[in-house]
Amino acid sequence: MVSSQDGFDRFLYEIANDGYLYSISNYVPSAWTGHAPFLKFLIRELKPAVFVELGVHNGFSYFVGCQSIQECNLFTKAFGIDYWAGDSQAGFFDASIYQSVELINKKYESFSTLIKKTFNEAKVDFENSTVDLLHIDGFHSYESVKEDFESWLPKMSNHGIVLFHDIHVRREFFEVYKFWDELKSKYKTMEFTGAHGLGVLFLGDIPKGKITEIFDSGKEGNFSQIQGTFGSVSDDVIQHSAQKLIQSLIAERDIALLDRENILNSSIWRVSKPIRWLRNKL
Repeated sequence: MVSSQDGFDRFLYEIANDGYLYSISNYVPSAWTGHAPFLKFLIRELKPAVFVELGVHNGFSYFVGCQSIQECNLFTKAFGIDYWAGDSQAGFFDASIYQSVELINKKYESFSTLIKKTFNEAKVDFENSTVDLLHIDGFHSYESVKEDFESWLPKMSNHGIVLFHDIHVRREFFEVYKFWDELKSKYKTMEFTGAHGLGVLFLGDIPKGKITEIFDSGKEGNFSQIQGTFGSVSDDVIQHSAQKLIQSLIAERDIALLDRENILNSSIWRVSKPIRWLRNKL
């Protein structure tokens, strides 16, 4: 535990000025953006042998994990599991979503595997007690989240950590908060507000180092300051990432306009004008 107020302030200052936490390579608009710095922090500190995500969708949180593994030169094996058809909560989508995820995954294919199956089908591919970090973000009904957790629990190592997204969402069929309330009475946990809420559950002892410092400082009543520090990093990440996305879209638009101008000024376009006129008449 951080032993003094000065030590705690230095600890928060270190988090707030850690350039590694601000770097997000594969930004897409996502409700998960607010938790990206903490996930990067967690993977660097935990150094999981196996990282599994249930419910990948467009891949934002999963690829934050993969980016962290790559940047930290870890020997982690990552597995993103989804059947990429969508549901009534996330919306239904076509094959283009999976294709875009596949394209990004090529950067990490030396250690990252996409598994296009249901969660129950995929769990037989994993040996018991091998998963160190599990992120559950599938269908958000009480029954579904409970089934995901309980069916994957045997796959977790004795020091494993489970992340639950959307623990503060209270809308129709979003009931992660109900199951999360049950888990808090049985396990050591931390939870982040904002960005729909993130629950962090420890199946065994808290990993030594900075994760222990955060957990113990939270028990001392300082978790709001920890959360605020990560939140300030997240705000900067969101603003910077949104600006980069806008700049990228503007660049794409400018390229499209230039291509159009080149076509309109080409000799082929001028020569084919009578054919286009005749086609429109017909």
